[in-house]
Amino acid sequence: MEDRDDLDGATQTTAGGLIRLTSVIAGLAREGAIDTRFGAKLFKRIDKEARRVANCAVRLEEAEQAALVGALGELDLALRQRDAASLVEANARLRESEVASAKRRKSKKDSDA
Repeated sequence: MEDRDDLDGATQTTAGGLIRLTSVIAGLAREGAIDTRFGAKLFKRIDKEARRVANCAVRLEEAEQAALVGALGELDLALRQRDAASLVEANARLRESEVASAKRRKSKKDSDA
């Protein structure tokens, strides 16, 4: 119900404001300063607001619309790259723990023999 209310009516948000906000959030995501799940929620909300801005009575110029789409793409890419980096880090930690476990097992077998 709230989503429909959000899409009704005019918005005071500008394309320039959304572009700047999206770029800041993308930078924070690249730095790992925000959780990617939180970033994804922000992305979804910003995308919704971008549609409202694009459908306003005052049409966006082609360059402004392209910049807005580019900023959203930048945020999406930053979130995906951060997720991928987190996955690689988690995989490396898992391998390290498996190697440590294997070494402990081997040393236990050697001491039992």
